[in-house]
Amino acid sequence: MPRGVRFAGRAVTIACTDRRPSGRFYEGVLGAGRLPGDGYGCSWFRLGALTLTLMPNAAEPSPAEFPNHAMPVLWLEVADLAAAHRHLVRRKVPVVEYHPGEFLLAADPDGLLIEVWQAGLE
Repeated sequence: MPRGVRFAGRAVTIACTDRRPSGRFYEGVLGAGRLPGDGYGCSWFRLGALTLTLMPNAAEPSPAEFPNHAMPVLWLEVADLAAAHRHLVRRKVPVVEYHPGEFLLAADPDGLLIEVWQAGLE
């Protein structure tokens, strides 16, 4: 680490094609709480300890394919992975992988991946 420089995380910005369906996903499906926006057309959310901002400036959904391309992946935890899986399937969220009792990979409206882990596996 460079001497005298200390970086601190503040938020995760998600570039999206349309903040309305993305907002419905993060708020309505994942349960994120809406925060006041920044005045520049971004929507802000609190999801557990994370602050997420949706920046609607992407022209197309993500072309990245797992596991072939480098990409950030949002990591979430739940107390009951099976219930989370049923919740996502009922809401027609694409589940890319499902490993019962361990984790699943799901995709947001723009194809960005989200890992959902069974809490307590550390």
